[in-house]
Amino acid sequence: MRPSEALCGSGGELVMVRVAVTAKDLEDTLETLAELDFPVNPELFHRGAETTIEFPAYSGKLTQIFEALKDKGSLETVSMLAEIGL
Repeated sequence: MRPSEALCGSGGELVMVRVAVTAKDLEDTLETLAELDFPVNPELFHRGAETTIEFPAYSGKLTQIFEALKDKGSLETVSMLAEIGL
C-alpha cells in the first residue's frame, strides 16, 4: 500500500489543520472545535500573544471546519503527506 492510499479514506485525504488565534480567543476557539461532529485532538503551540492550534482532519470535513472557524483567526491546511515529508 502506498502512503498516499493509507492517508485517504471515505472522508477524503488526511490533512493537518492550523488556526492561529490570539490569547483572548483561544478558549472560545477550543470550545468551537469541541462542538464539531467529529473528534478533534488539538495540539497547542504558544508563540508570544498568539497560539497555533493544530489537528488532523479529513478533507471532507474542511467546509464544516472553515465555517465554524471563519471568524476565529488565520486558518490553513497542509496535506499530511507534505507534513510528514513524503
